[in-house]
Amino acid sequence: MALINIKQAVILAGGIGERLRPLTNDRPKPMVLVKGKPFLEYLINILRINDIKEVVILLGYLQEKVTEYFQDGSRFGIRIRYSISDIKDDSGTRLKKAKRFLKNNFLLLYCDNYWPLNLKKVLSFYKSKKVIASTTIYNNLDGSGEYGKENNVFIDENGYVIRYDKTRIDPRLNGVDIGFFILNKKVLRKMPNGNFSFEKEILPKLIEEKQLVGYRTNDRYHTITTPELVKKIEKILWEFL
Repeated sequence: MALINIKQAVILAGGIGERLRPLTNDRPKPMVLVKGKPFLEYLINILRINDIKEVVILLGYLQEKVTEYFQDGSRFGIRIRYSISDIKDDSGTRLKKAKRFLKNNFLLLYCDNYWPLNLKKVLSFYKSKKVIASTTIYNNLDGSGEYGKENNVFIDENGYVIRYDKTRIDPRLNGVDIGFFILNKKVLRKMPNGNFSFEKEILPKLIEEKQLVGYRTNDRYHTITTPELVKKIEKILWEFL
């Protein structure tokens, strides 16, 4: 396999954030404040620590709130570029529209999940599997996931993701997908026309072709999908900046 060196991260950050209202009435989800700083700033900081040099942020709803604050990224020690599309665009469509910005291999993040990323370990696992996509799976042994003990993926003993189930009802499910994907740009070849979800349309294709593996971790992730979780995360994330 050719040398793989991840220096670019892509952040899905265009949604309306309805579950976060009223906090998202006047700002997009990644700009919700945690200890006085936008949540997105915590993500950019952990990326910079992991030697990511460029971030591409995929925007839609109230995009100017992000671009005005972060600008070109120089103030944060990282290069930031923006791909802006319609508010109604789903996650897969946003990624497809950013094609011109994407490196051959890149890290893909959700804008509402924080995890103490160790890119070297994740990348080493990805390389060992010789696939075009990996995700990060929280083992959720203590039931501290966003939905408590409920999981949304089944991963086998060899690290392959066998099932992705957002209904969280399959009793075999044994982890929580938290994003922090490593993707090869070949993934874009699997993308349909029209508006589509990365999770609903692309992940099942990758699973079927045995091209999606999961890096398992016991390190807790933190999310801001509801106002209650924002209050909870404020007691934790201050130590990461």
